[in-house]
Amino acid sequence: MKTSLLVATIALAMAGCQTTQKAAETLRSEWIGQSADSFFVANGPPVTAFPRDNGGALYTWRGGEATSVRPASFQTRSVPTQTLDGRRTMTTTTTYQPPRQFNYVCEAQIAADPQGVIESIRISRDSDGMGLSFSRCAELFARD
Repeated sequence: MKTSLLVATIALAMAGCQTTQKAAETLRSEWIGQSADSFFVANGPPVTAFPRDNGGALYTWRGGEATSVRPASFQTRSVPTQTLDGRRTMTTTTTYQPPRQFNYVCEAQIAADPQGVIESIRISRDSDGMGLSFSRCAELFARD
């Protein structure tokens, strides 16, 4: 019974794990051929825009930005030891884990033609997800 429960739990956790690849596939299938303006209305404005030689534009979009902090912690551990004269004692050690900041972000390069229609989308930066996901972009874009 415990083994079945463990297997089911792992399978459920893995089903919730999404990847950058899955997010990229979703972005391409949903947005290539659509208006870049529509993408920006739905997901927020680009952080940069550069003109292309063909009259189109190359945009850098960034979204899903968030920060979390794991607080500092102390861990105390007692270990039985033996002295040189054979006596048994307990040695206590304390380790300190400093606070740690986690930054989450998804960034994409979006190329649009002269009419503003998206020709390509490439994920250029992706952090770990905030939840069970391996990808912040997947948390924003991947569909099951």
